[in-house]
Amino acid sequence: MSARTLQRRPKPTRTSPSSNSSKTPGAELAHHYLKHSTVELNEAAFLLGYENSNSFFRAFQGWEGTTPGEWRTRYRSA
Repeated sequence: MSARTLQRRPKPTRTSPSSNSSKTPGAELAHHYLKHSTVELNEAAFLLGYENSNSFFRAFQGWEGTTPGEWRTRYRSA
């Protein structure tokens, strides 16, 4: 079997697609940045290790079903 064939095959995961977002790597830290700090969304993406903010936005929207900005507005600490 070629290396490329192995790359295309889905890799086994420990959690199901419907798993809780807190089990997603970086989700807890993302929640912390968005709730408890004045970190800009682009800076949060950088701090979490995303190559660009669009990648972070897409990942976050997959976890939460909403954008980071909307989530921050809804759950930010007073």
